[in-house]
Amino acid sequence: MRRTTFGHMAGKIGLAGNMGRMMIGVALMSAAGNVFSSVMPDFLFNVLRVGGDTRGALEFPRELPGFLQVVLVGLVAGMSRGRAISLCFAAGVVSFVVLAVAGSSFGVFMACMILWSAGMHLYVPLRDALAMDLEPGRGRGWILGTVGAYRSAGLMLGTGIVWVVLNRLQGSFGMVYGTTAAVLAAGFWLSTAIPRVRGDRMEGDPMPSLKERFVLRRRYRLYYILAVLFGARKQIFLTFAPWLLVSAFDQKASDLALAMGAAALLGLFSKPLFGDLIDKYGEKSVLTAESILVFTMCLGYAAAPSVLGRGAALAVLYSLYVLDELLFSLSMARTTYLSRIAACSRDIVPTLGLGGTIDHAVSMLVPAGAGLLWTFIGPWSVFVLAALVAAVNLVFVRRMETA
Repeated sequence: MRRTTFGHMAGKIGLAGNMGRMMIGVALMSAAGNVFSSVMPDFLFNVLRVGGDTRGALEFPRELPGFLQVVLVGLVAGMSRGRAISLCFAAGVVSFVVLAVAGSSFGVFMACMILWSAGMHLYVPLRDALAMDLEPGRGRGWILGTVGAYRSAGLMLGTGIVWVVLNRLQGSFGMVYGTTAAVLAAGFWLSTAIPRVRGDRMEGDPMPSLKERFVLRRRYRLYYILAVLFGARKQIFLTFAPWLLVSAFDQKASDLALAMGAAALLGLFSKPLFGDLIDKYGEKSVLTAESILVFTMCLGYAAAPSVLGRGAALAVLYSLYVLDELLFSLSMARTTYLSRIAACSRDIVPTLGLGGTIDHAVSMLVPAGAGLLWTFIGPWSVFVLAALVAAVNLVFVRRMETA
């Protein structure tokens, strides 16, 4: 009876069988990503002695694998998704092991950064597609909401690794990287046990053609448009929301880290809830609500610094910052929409890859133009631009087919 009860509970939280292996892997990959992002600024400044100009230039090679996501996905199209995911973990293990033993060389760091970024960007579309195919009887929203919850758990694990090794143990960056390599090795071991699923190429099937590796279909045009708009909205907030807090209100990295920690903790509960809402009400309704909320948030960001006193403005801006981090997870509705309208299961991963490439192309262009608005008109203009993006997004969301 106890084992049956445990198995039922494990299934409820996504920990049973192959889904459980994958969800633990999701948390481990998320932890490693948070470690890298948290440690990178300190490591670059204090170990590699990198200046601000070089730090800014590093964003291009770091984000280049995201722009090339469609190519990376095409290269592994002949593999089962479990095997391709294990390749992502292997890339991470190699990157962090080399950083642990030889990371003090700038050239080595840059090579490891690119390899790690390639593994991370390849992992995302594979993760979402595999999760939906491992549990075809479950609601797509519930599945991706559970993925989001485990990602939040991984963010907290990554924060814990950095804090324990550097603060409590007074360890080195090498120890942080080595610990993270061990975490990723566990993810590699788990992913190798995931079997082939619906949508994978089966033994004896011919290798996918170039047309199957790189999918571009008219029926997915709305998904592509939404990817463009999400890329613009995402990058405006990732770049300028924290910059507003730092430049206008003198907030420190530790303050932003606390806000991120709060968002991760709330995400454990909000992301499964968002997934359930997608299953219950559909992508069109959920993304409509998201567009309206984002539009309202943008106006709040634009108005709060000039309309409210410092204390009230900070309270509003931090509340919006946390809410925005939570709303980012609603991008899973675009994935469930694609899964629902896909001509076949094998279209999903390459189309997600193309969506990632579109997203990153926009993300690489938007900050420059928004930065000019910030400089010559004022910070409020950047968030008004984001509000316009949200309004355009709403128009296209209303064109989505309902289930």
